[in-house]
Amino acid sequence: MHSPVVTAPNLLPSALPSAISYRRSHDVEEHAHLSGWQLRYDQLSAGRFSGEILELQLDGMQLIRDRANQAMLKQAATWPGAIAFAMPLRCLDPHLHCGGHSIHAPSLLVGRGDQLPELRVNGELDAVCIAIDEQSLQRTLHAQQRELDLTRLSKCYRLLGKADQQQLINLFGSVLDRQAPGATLLDHGTVRGAIRDAIVMHLLELIDTEGDHSLPPSARRRMVDRARDYALAHPERPVNILELCNQIGASRRKLQYCFQEALGINPLAYLRTIRLNAVHRQLRHATDGDSVQSIAANWGFWHLSRFASDYRRLFGCKPSDTLRQARQHCAENG
Repeated sequence: MHSPVVTAPNLLPSALPSAISYRRSHDVEEHAHLSGWQLRYDQLSAGRFSGEILELQLDGMQLIRDRANQAMLKQAATWPGAIAFAMPLRCLDPHLHCGGHSIHAPSLLVGRGDQLPELRVNGELDAVCIAIDEQSLQRTLHAQQRELDLTRLSKCYRLLGKADQQQLINLFGSVLDRQAPGATLLDHGTVRGAIRDAIVMHLLELIDTEGDHSLPPSARRRMVDRARDYALAHPERPVNILELCNQIGASRRKLQYCFQEALGINPLAYLRTIRLNAVHRQLRHATDGDSVQSIAANWGFWHLSRFASDYRRLFGCKPSDTLRQARQHCAENG
């Protein structure tokens, strides 16, 4: 009989350490330590323990990538006021036991921070956990006029579509990796905000199944025009999809439906094109102290290889080529 995990100490998100941290562990007790959490891990399978924890702190959000090679029984409580989401990035055996239920398919597990169910994993699990301040989620739902009751969330959301599952895996893989986005990029508030908002957007889409989006063409057009006007009214900074949805008062799914019907373009692609053009414009007028990485980060791009690929596809050259040509032009014209 395992003693219950006590309530987590009163440690608010703002008091958590900042930026990114990584550690390896060779003992299950050593592994069971996270900022602001109360944990108890019991090793179930035989053998030497090996694990890794990568932790990233954002505004009101904590991201954790947890890798371990042994079967474990996990009990946990987050910092107060948090809702926790967990999903496997990779596992040899997707079979889990969560709160007395047997789960056989890749799923998103959800729980209030002080009421997390006991979890049994069967070893060789590579998983991500996201703890988010509940009040910030409530504000987002209110801004988007969505009627999702966070107090009545299901405990488990099966990841039915491979596309949805792969999108999340790609997102978390690009963020929670030892090499990306890196401490330097995380110094940029735009990068931290872009990561946080992208995660919130994807999670809300999974747990909120909005109904029919049918709107008359005039209403679709008005919503698209409002979204474009807002994005173009801020040429000095990036506008991401979550901010846009909050301003328009619509979910990403509804906004995407309106963009596709009215313009035949995805709003994410539209915003990305605006940001790429802003980077292009800034590179053409760069000073000696500017770099491709710093300018890209200022516009919310944290996955630099993907950014470079998108830039080259749009403009037919590398961003470093644009910067080099700008500097040559400046030198030639004194």
